[in-house]
Amino acid sequence: MPDAQPWWMDGAFGCGPEGLTLGGRAVAAEAAVHGTPLYLYDTAEVRRRARLLKQALAATGLEHRVHFAMKSNRFGPVLDALRAERDVGIDACSPREVALALRHGFAPAEISVTASMLADRDLDAFAAARVHLNLDSRSALRRWAARVPRGTPVGLRVDPGVAVGYGDDPRVAYGRSKFGLLPETVEQVAAEAQALGLVVDTLHVHGGWGLPASALPAMQRTFAMLAALAERLPPVETLNVGGGLGARRRASDEPLGLPAWSDALRTAFGRWGGRIACEPGTLLVDWAGVLLVQVNTVENKDGVTWLGVDAGHNVNVYAAHYGIPVEIVHVARPLAAADTICSVAGNINESNDVFARGIALPRVAEGDLLAFLPAGAYGSSMSSDHCLRGFAAEVAW
Repeated sequence: MPDAQPWWMDGAFGCGPEGLTLGGRAVAAEAAVHGTPLYLYDTAEVRRRARLLKQALAATGLEHRVHFAMKSNRFGPVLDALRAERDVGIDACSPREVALALRHGFAPAEISVTASMLADRDLDAFAAARVHLNLDSRSALRRWAARVPRGTPVGLRVDPGVAVGYGDDPRVAYGRSKFGLLPETVEQVAAEAQALGLVVDTLHVHGGWGLPASALPAMQRTFAMLAALAERLPPVETLNVGGGLGARRRASDEPLGLPAWSDALRTAFGRWGGRIACEPGTLLVDWAGVLLVQVNTVENKDGVTWLGVDAGHNVNVYAAHYGIPVEIVHVARPLAAADTICSVAGNINESNDVFARGIALPRVAEGDLLAFLPAGAYGSSMSSDHCLRGFAAEVAW
């Protein structure tokens, strides 16, 4: 047995007589009832993380608002848990997300829509729902103004001007991408919006996903840019700093922490003195969830031990789509010595359907359960029925 507990055994994850636990419950017992592949969520952990975020925002001394990024996890019990917080709203990016938020009891005033490349039918649906939009093109502003009463508030999404994100991968960085107005154009676009009858009450920015600690200087520059724009645009009441905060996905990761982030917000926006909004997704739900799969194949090929499992990149896209690692844990023996080097592959008929290569695990047999963690964010919500393999079941408590 290892001398120290694994790096991932923190927060909601632990180990009991039946192996891996989430929120104190044996995950193997849930798989016995619901089968695999299976997503499990601990809503108490979701709410705990939401409260930690709110404490960090309160430390800025500024009025603040949290909008949960529904695209990260739209499972009903997760939404209900956040609704129970009473001071957490929704960040939506499509008409169907808005409709789902309304069905789960969120009021239109609690829903913020940040979306790009919008069709007229999208704008029609948003106008009917009477929700607030953050837009990033003259086209969308022109068409939105034609659908809503004069004086309707609107936000402008600003390009952060920096490329930061997990592993410095451009797929999770948002600067100089398809999103956002260039900072040097914002004042002119705001004037055009005003001429259309809109009131620019919000400036929005999103730096990237999975922000590392090393991204702090870049985000400080982005926040300073946003504050300077707000001071030149008096109607602006809210600065929405998007999401991007997360946690470790491997032992060596050093994510941007809440204290440093909070300090950066206070430094940048304290003099301005308005309201801060943010759109967390991964931060709240990722480490509250796990994906369970069953090993169906153990095969040696050219000196490589392949473990085949009953899920593919249709169930979890991280490795194949983004190249982002998942921690793989033997459910029954999470603390056993990792003495077998293997690669873990899914059941989709594509060569990139590989979850991990050359990792160390305890000896694995066909029929064993493996846990992929964290898996609470952008797992089920990004899944598909590719190859008609179906979807994973979901359970929350």
